[in-house]
This record gives sequence, structure tokens and C-alpha cells, in this order.
Amino acid sequence: MVLLLLAPQLDFFDQLNNNVPLFLVLGIVIFLIPTLASLYIAWSVIKPLRQLVTASQSLAGGGWQRPLSEPMAFAEIQQLAKAINAMALRLQQTLEQDREDFQGSKELYQQVVQNQTDFILRSQPDTTITFANDALCQALGLSLAEVIGLQWLDFISEEDLNIVLEKIASLTPEEPQFINENQDQRAGGVVGYTQWINRGIFNDNGQLIEIQSVGRDISTLKETQLALKQSQKFIESIAEATPSLLYIYDHVKQSNAYSNRSVGEFLGYSPEEIKAMGASLFANICHPEDLPRILAAIENCQKLRDGEILEIEYRVRDARQQWRWLLSRDLVFTRTETGQLWQTLGTAQDITQRKEAEIELQKIKTFLASIVENIPDMVFVKDAENLRFLELNKAGANLIGYTKEEVLGKSDYDLFPQEQAEWFIQEDQKVLLTGKVKDIPREFIQTSHGGVRILHTKKIPIADEVGRAKYLLGISDDITELLESEQRLQELARHIPGVIYQFRMRPNGTFHFPYASEGIRDIYGVTPEEVRDNSDAILAVLHPDELDGLFQSIYTSAANLTPWYYEYRVCFPEGRVIWVLGYATPQRESDGGTIWHGYIKDITEQKAKEYLLITEKERAENAEKILRKAQIRLERFNKKLSYLVDIDGLTKIPNRRCFNVRIKQEWGRLSRSQQPLSLILFDIDYFKNYNDCYGHPQGDNCLIRVARGVRRSVSRPVDLLARFGGEEFAIILPETDGEGALLVMQKVVNAIAQLAIAHEASPIGAQITISLGISTQFPSKENSPRTLIEQADRALYEAKRRGRNQYVVWTEELEGESSLS
Repeated sequence: MVLLLLAPQLDFFDQLNNNVPLFLVLGIVIFLIPTLASLYIAWSVIKPLRQLVTASQSLAGGGWQRPLSEPMAFAEIQQLAKAINAMALRLQQTLEQDREDFQGSKELYQQVVQNQTDFILRSQPDTTITFANDALCQALGLSLAEVIGLQWLDFISEEDLNIVLEKIASLTPEEPQFINENQDQRAGGVVGYTQWINRGIFNDNGQLIEIQSVGRDISTLKETQLALKQSQKFIESIAEATPSLLYIYDHVKQSNAYSNRSVGEFLGYSPEEIKAMGASLFANICHPEDLPRILAAIENCQKLRDGEILEIEYRVRDARQQWRWLLSRDLVFTRTETGQLWQTLGTAQDITQRKEAEIELQKIKTFLASIVENIPDMVFVKDAENLRFLELNKAGANLIGYTKEEVLGKSDYDLFPQEQAEWFIQEDQKVLLTGKVKDIPREFIQTSHGGVRILHTKKIPIADEVGRAKYLLGISDDITELLESEQRLQELARHIPGVIYQFRMRPNGTFHFPYASEGIRDIYGVTPEEVRDNSDAILAVLHPDELDGLFQSIYTSAANLTPWYYEYRVCFPEGRVIWVLGYATPQRESDGGTIWHGYIKDITEQKAKEYLLITEKERAENAEKILRKAQIRLERFNKKLSYLVDIDGLTKIPNRRCFNVRIKQEWGRLSRSQQPLSLILFDIDYFKNYNDCYGHPQGDNCLIRVARGVRRSVSRPVDLLARFGGEEFAIILPETDGEGALLVMQKVVNAIAQLAIAHEASPIGAQITISLGISTQFPSKENSPRTLIEQADRALYEAKRRGRNQYVVWTEELEGESSLS
């Protein structure tokens, strides 16, 4: 501007136009002056702005170097600097307070962490420990300095290591946590169990930078769980080993919750099949006639008190479509939180054979009762303890004039006059006291409608299993009409030529005539009284040539109980000889003697009477035949009943009941004679494997073949082979010492080997083998058969424990080993 104002007066432009250098200098000066001024102004503005930017960045980063100087070119920038300085001051104060609070929080955190009983650690991604609390250091038996830098994977057991590595590798920002339980090595070589909660820490790029872990010592819990599992396994082993059916029924779900192995073996259904039936279980397998009772029993379970047992018998259909009888006993197993019934525990036993025997026995009882009810003689039964009537048939009720209902439960004092009742009671007590049958030829009884009747009564004591009288059986024949007929016959016999008689041969072989009509005077020349006790007077008048044939006919008739018919001669002292014909019907008496009822006549004059006596003989023969048929039929029923009760239905050898009875009998007998008694118990090795491999029908066939094979080895009649239960058998060897028992044992082992029954599922051989336990005792009253059975059973158990397919003889050392184990 100055040059432009002064240039016209100074003639500057002319000079400048003619002077190029001057022009250039002047141009440069003119250009530099504004440029330098602009640069100064820009620097004056930018410098405080740069300080403001630097201060803002420091504040943003949480730091502050120094306050901004306030002498600045612009007031706005000065105000901004003041605000930033104030903000920086407040930020610095806040940071100082935060540092103090953080230090306090850090100390509090460390105090809390170090006082925790749980394990706390921090580690790098490769599990290198960067921090651990005192509880973890104490558990490891190391100081904190020793722990820092170790890898906590080194303390984990090998079986858990791979699982933990897989879980660490699976950590992601989305799923940064995992829980694991593992065994770990602790101070002193102790193995512990720890439950860890692990959390991964990730950076902004999603990389794992740290693992924070909190662990709880669960060693005691694990030990408790292991003990509980062992206890459960033990209980389950017992449940699976018991031969009884064991089950748990869920009343909430109305289905079977558990069933042991025996249920499947017995019914043929698997536990899964039974569980799948659910609420329809009973409808599927129970007999329709028993189903209402079973459903009612299930309802009654709701009323059961703890410890109370509900018992029921019913039929079920097995997988082979056969009906089996069960006896079930149920009790409360668990309840809900409200106390309602949840589950019941039940056991069931197979009582099929017993029920079939009871049914068959009931049929026989019904048949016998029908016979007794229709017998024309009076039959009654009294209780041996108080002599009250327990049974009375129709003939007895008709005889005494009271109904059966009026008599049962009453005594003789309630039915008859006191004097007569006392006589009855005395006779009953004598029979029960002596234990012998008593025959009362004539017994007078006052009936309620027919007056006094005369009875021929036999009173028989009936004892229980130990020989104590339990019942009194009476059989009475109303002989009132017979005696009246006899009287009429005697009166008639006086006018009938010949002899009506009873001729009896005693058990010792002597003879007499209990009864003879007056006609004996004409036939033999003797009186009835002379031959009532001894028949020698008649033998003296028989013709000598007739004696041998006469006695032979009598003995033949007695031996065969055939009617006697013989003609012979009688010689009188005056020399008169007559021919007589004798015929009679024999009958065996209870004491072993024989009595003939017959007639002897002079055949020269009394032919007209022959037809009457023959008719009487035929009637007697018919009565005898009827009686014999009834006896034969009764014997058959008794044999069949004995067979059903004492014989195992599958193997057809004696069962456990027969074994129990027999061993008690032999124990009592041998305790008196002081002879040894040996017992062998054996069972088939790995028989469950055999059933699983070949099936239960083949298993049954195996049991049958084993029973047959061993039965041929037990040769003495006094020995007994019995099925002891399942695949177990027992052999009773009376009057046999230990050496004799070993000989029998070897025969049994050889018999099993000769059977050569294949057993592919056996771990010890390709064929069926057996394990045996042997025990020998001298029976005494101070001991019992149970000791012998327990010893043989322990020996059998020891044979199994030693590997099976062998025998063990019981000794006192074995008793010691059993006690220690």
C-alpha cells in the first residue's frame, strides 16, 4: 500500500521498469511480508489448540501432565483451557480416591479369598497357576510361592485328564463356563475328589486369556456315595440271589417298578416286559377268579401301617401259559412327602405244588367225608383236650336224635344223662391215655327219641406229628336189633337141630367158641359153657381120621379168609357116630385173630336147613367184598396223597418237605443207636448260565437227568436223594461215616460225568459239573439236624469259593475260616 501511494511521486515505476533486479527484489519483499504475517497469526492460533487437543487426549486416557497456561491469544481458548484445567483437577482427585478405594477393595478381596474353605485359583489358558488361596495350598501341601507357576492339570488323575482338556478346549465367549468333578493328588499322597466351577476370560478378539476356578472338596460326599453304591450293590445282589420273587410296586404310577431275577426265571417274563405292562399287569397275568381279590388287596395297601404285612394267595399265568400259585407278602416301602403310600415291597413264593396237593387233598377229604357220611354206622370225632364233638355223620345224628349242628361243640354232658356221660368220658380218657384202640362190645346210650340203644363201639386215638393224642375217633354200630335178633335166634335155636356158633382162633393158635347155641349138646355132647374158653372138649369127640383134614381146612380158611365148608364125623362115648356138616365165614379181627360165624348140623336129618345157611354165607361174602373194595380204594388215595405231598413235581424224587421229615426221623433214630449220619449237599455249577444259554425248558430237562443219574448212585434203601431247592440236591446217608460218604460222593461225581451234559456257558468246562459239601455227625438229643445241614452248606459254599467242580468236607478249621470271613 505504501509503494502504491508513494510510487507516482518517486517515479518509482519508471525506475522499476528499467531495473529488472530491483523489480525482482521488490516482488519478493512484497510477497514475504504478508506470508510471514499470516504464518505468525496461524501459529498463534494453532499452539493453544494443540495444547487443548493434547490435554483432551490425556483426559480421555485417564491422565494429566500439567495445567494449561492461560495467557492465550483468544478469550474463547482461554475459557476452554480454564474448563479443561478444572476438569483435569477433578479427574485427578477422583483417580486418587479410586486408587484408595481399589486398594481397600483389593485387600478386602484378598482377605475374603484367603479365608474361604473352598479352593480358588486363577490360571493361564495352559492351566499355569497365577493365583491360589490358602485352602488350596494347604490341600496340596505347598506354599503359595511353590504353587505359582505349576500347572493344575498335573494334580488331576489320568482317567479324568482327557475329559478336563476337552472341556477347556470347548470354552467360548458364548459358553465360557464348565463344571467338572475329578480325582486329584493332595498332600501326603492322599487322593481326594473336587468339584470345580471353571470360567474362561476372553479378550476383545475372543481369545482365552485366563481361567478362573472355584473348587469344593467333595471327598467325604464321594466316599458316602461309594459306600451307598456298595450298599445298594450288596442289597441288589441279595435281591437277585434270593430264590423268592422280589418286587417293588408303584401305587402312584400303578405299575411294577422293580423285579428281581427270580421273577423272570419263575414267570418267564423279563423285568422290562413286566414293567411295560404298567397298570394292566394284573389283568394280563392273574387268574380271572383271583383278580377281584388282588385289586381289593391293592386298595387295602393304602391302609397299611409301617411294618404291617398284607398276605394273599393267587394264581398267575407264566410265559408258557401255565397257571402257577403264588403266596405274596407286601409291606410299605416308601411314602410321599404328604405321607401317602408310594411304593410297597413284596415277596412271593411258589406254592403251586402245595396248592395242588391241598386241592387234591380236599377232593380226597370230600370223597372220604362222603363215604363217612353215608356209612350206616355212627362215626364221630372228639377233641382230645376237652372231649367236645368235632364231627358227626348222618347215621350218628339219626341214632342219637340230634342234628349235626346241635351236637358240634358240645360234650357228652350236654347230650346225655350225667351218669351215662361220665361213663363215656371215663372210657374216652382211658383210650387217650393208653393210646390204644378199645373195643367196647356193648355200650348203652340214651337217645332223645328212640329210648335206650345198645352199641358196639370202637374208640381210636389219633395222634399228631409228635405222637401226642389230638383227636378221638369213634365208630359205633347199633346192635340193638341184632341182640334182639340173637335173643330171638337163641330162642329159635333151641328148637332148631344143629349148632349156630362163633368159632374163634386166637393169635396164639388156640381155639374157643365165644358163642354156641344149645344145639351143641346134640352135635358134640357138650354145653356152650364148656367150650366158651377152650375147645378141647370138642376135639376129644372128633373122629381121629378127620382131625388132619379138619385142621387143614380151618388153617386154609384163616389164611385166605375163605368160607369154611367141611363134612366130618363125631364119635360119642357110647359109640354113636354121626356125620355133620360145618360151614362158616371167617373174619380177621384187630388183634390178628380170626373168627368164624357159622352153623353145624347133622346132615342126615337137617338137610332142609342147608339153604338158609348158604344164603347167610353169600351175604357175608358180599359184605366182605364191599368192605375190601372200600379199603383198596382208600389205600390208593392215601398213596396218591403221600406221593403229591412228598415228591418233587419236576424231578420225581423226594422234595424238601420229605427231606426235612426224613432227616429228623434219622436223627432221632441214630441218636438212640449212636450211629453216624452223613449229609451231602451239591448243586450244578453255573446253572443260571445254563438256563440263559439253553432256556428254562432245557434247564428243567437237565435237572431231571441229573436226578435220575444220581438216584442210581444212591443204592441203599435207607439212603435218600432229595431236591433241596432250585439246582441244589441233598443226600441223607444214615449209619455212614466220613469215609463212606466220600465213596458215595465219588459215585455221584462219576454219574454226573457219565451224563456228559453239554454246558457251553460254563467258565470251567464244556460239560455240566457239580460242587459238593459233605458233613458227618453223631446225632444226639443236645444237638439238632440243623447243625449238620449248616455244616454241609458251609462246605458247599467253600467248594464254590475255591472255584467249583470239587468237594469240601466240613472241619472245625472251616468253621474258623467262616467266622473270620
